[in-house]
Amino acid sequence: MREADHSDRRRLRPRFGIGTRLTLGLAAVAVVVLGAHVLATRTTRAAVAAVRSMRTRQEPLAHRASVILERLSAYDRTVSDDLESDSNGDLQTLATAGDSLDAAVERYFDGTPRPLLTPATRSLRGQLLAHIQDGRQLALDAAQRAQWREQRRGALDRVYQLIATAGGTGLAIHGQVIARPSLAALATAIDEVRYSFGSPGITTAREGAFEAVLRAHAADLSRSPGRTWMRVVQSDFRRAVRLRGELARLDARDIAARRALLEQSGALTTEVQNELQAPARQGLLEAARHAAISAEAAEHTVTASGIAVLIVMAIVSALLVASISLPVRRLTAATRLLASGDRTARAPRGGSAEVDELAGSFNTMADRIAQAEADLRAHQAELERHVAERTRQLHHLAHHDPLTQLPNRRQLAGRLAGALTRARQTGRRVALLFVDMDNFKSLNDTLGHNFGDHVLQGIAERLQAAAGANSLVARLGGDEFTLLIEELRTVEEAEQRAAALVATLQQPLTIEGRALATSASVGASVFPDHADDPEGLLRAADVALFRAKELGRNRFTLYRPALYDAAAQRFRLEQALRQAVEAGELLLMFQPEVTLGACEVTALEALLRWRKPDGRIATATEFIHIAEKSGLIHELTGWVLRSATSTVAAWRAAGWRDARVAINVSPPQFFESDFVSQIEHTLESARLPASALELELTETVLQTGAATIEALRRLRELGVSIALDDFGIGYSSLTSLEQLPINRVKLDRMLIEGVDSNPRSAAIVRSIVTLCHGLGLQVVAEGVERPAQLEFLTHCGPLAVQGYLLAHPVEAAAAPEEAQAAATRARAYLAAAPAPPLTLVSTRKRSANPS
Repeated sequence: MREADHSDRRRLRPRFGIGTRLTLGLAAVAVVVLGAHVLATRTTRAAVAAVRSMRTRQEPLAHRASVILERLSAYDRTVSDDLESDSNGDLQTLATAGDSLDAAVERYFDGTPRPLLTPATRSLRGQLLAHIQDGRQLALDAAQRAQWREQRRGALDRVYQLIATAGGTGLAIHGQVIARPSLAALATAIDEVRYSFGSPGITTAREGAFEAVLRAHAADLSRSPGRTWMRVVQSDFRRAVRLRGELARLDARDIAARRALLEQSGALTTEVQNELQAPARQGLLEAARHAAISAEAAEHTVTASGIAVLIVMAIVSALLVASISLPVRRLTAATRLLASGDRTARAPRGGSAEVDELAGSFNTMADRIAQAEADLRAHQAELERHVAERTRQLHHLAHHDPLTQLPNRRQLAGRLAGALTRARQTGRRVALLFVDMDNFKSLNDTLGHNFGDHVLQGIAERLQAAAGANSLVARLGGDEFTLLIEELRTVEEAEQRAAALVATLQQPLTIEGRALATSASVGASVFPDHADDPEGLLRAADVALFRAKELGRNRFTLYRPALYDAAAQRFRLEQALRQAVEAGELLLMFQPEVTLGACEVTALEALLRWRKPDGRIATATEFIHIAEKSGLIHELTGWVLRSATSTVAAWRAAGWRDARVAINVSPPQFFESDFVSQIEHTLESARLPASALELELTETVLQTGAATIEALRRLRELGVSIALDDFGIGYSSLTSLEQLPINRVKLDRMLIEGVDSNPRSAAIVRSIVTLCHGLGLQVVAEGVERPAQLEFLTHCGPLAVQGYLLAHPVEAAAAPEEAQAAATRARAYLAAAPAPPLTLVSTRKRSANPS
């Protein structure tokens, strides 16, 4: 009760949070800073005003006064340079300097800020403008002086040229210079005038001397060079005299003006410095002094304010440490105790509101941790129970098939070893039956994998029901099941159980309302008759199952030693075939097909051969079935495609432009989903048109449904020809000729064998050929080996033939030559054959065109 009262009092006691305490401390600091700011602002404003005055008024005025001084000095230098130059001065440079000085004066007096105008400054402005005008006038006079000098020099030069041209400089005759006295005297006088650079009096005297010489010889010169010459000389000389007089008057006037300009320039410079520049500089110094005083006062104010802020912050920090840091340290100590395992550790309350609340939360957490540990111990026992249950489930999954829940391969191995051990002790037999569902892959691909899973579950239930006592049914994977039977007395009992199992699996199976006809192949082995260990018994049952599939499926086969020998022989043949593929022992031979009408080779059939190490060449019938069962058929077919297309490409490059090749395609290769893409890629690699390739397919391939028809349609769109091979044997269907997108039908050699000796065979072949022609299909007759056969076929309409009578298969190098030879042999045989009766011809025509 006392503890509750103490807690109530603690809750009623006002507590400030960390935020409140920090706010109060910051408020105190802010008050001090604000006071310092007010004091510093007062002194700073005065400094800023002084600096602003210096920057906005005094500095621009001082700068503009300096600019006037610079421009005035530059202008005077330009005028002086222009006056001292004897050439025609650069008036543009002088105008630019004058304009620049004029602009500087106008910018000082009319710009912002405006200067304080006094009578002296106004008078100074007028003097500056008058100075600019005086300088410009002197420059104009200098330019005029230079122009007149050039004109006077030109006039004197023309006079000299006239005298020299008339012979004044003399003529060279036999090494002596001879001149007329009058002209020679004129030439000497004009030279003294031209090169007279002394005082004006001397120049005037020499001009008078020239005129006296000219008058003294006027009569002589009027006769030669003539009066016109005299007038021109007198005119140019008088013009030169007049220009010298103008230059003398201009010089007399400019000497005083130039002296006045130089005196005025010095006076103006002094007045600009005193009236314009000196007041601006004095204002700058005054503003700078005022700003320095204000800045020093502001610095003292900021220093005092900083000291006051530090004192206040020290006080606030001490208070915060007492109300926050110490309670936090107590809370940290309690936390360490709790983490070390002391579940009784609790944090004392106190301090700021947040720390006090944190301490309360910590104490609540400590209470909950203690409770959670108790709950954890209770849950641990439950978890251990679940782990044990999950372990049992994993053990079941490790020894059972997840789909059918039958024992898997691992459990079968253990049970088989135990069964053999017991059989040795009791002297009884043990049978091992391998069960493989027939055509399950087709069912799985057609109806889907989910439906296939349901079928496997139904088969598993049926096998368990038919297994009987002392038996174990296991699933090895896919559609393979195994039946282990113990306590058998004789081998016949194993045969009876296998036969009954085959019969049971032949019964229709209903899955999802669909009735399925199923069958299975079974291979059986018996201990100890066929093997005395698990591995041998499994191997014997596998060999027997393979034999059951070879015999046509839907049956059982009991192991015999001869079956193992056959399996070993197949294995050796398969290994030898793999080595032959790697060693390059396979080759293609080509047999031509010749049309009977034009006696031309339309295509060559590529025939696969195996060159054995002993030199014997084996045909494809000796090893193709091994390749299909071992999976090598895919590699073989790909090699045949690449080799045949590259060979045809080489023939075409060598000049045989219409060379074509026919290739046999096995069912496993054709059923690959990318077969059409593989054909397209092979043609692109060989750079062959699709019309150069023909694929020969058996009726077994062509009777597999919509997927096959779609693949054939794509091949036809690509341009590849399709031939129905071995027609007339097996399950030949006339609907295949109508529905399938094929180009050609190849009649099997068994149909052609008796056409020259058996009327019924001849009638059948003739009817088939007529039917194919009516459907727009080409026909090739295989196995033509006798001339009589060839003679009969010539009466059956347009078709092609192939056989030993015309050509044997040859290798690629000899194929073009053998093709020509086959065409030649065909023409020879046809030329030697008797002409057909008229009735036969008309009958053939009617059969070919029923309409």
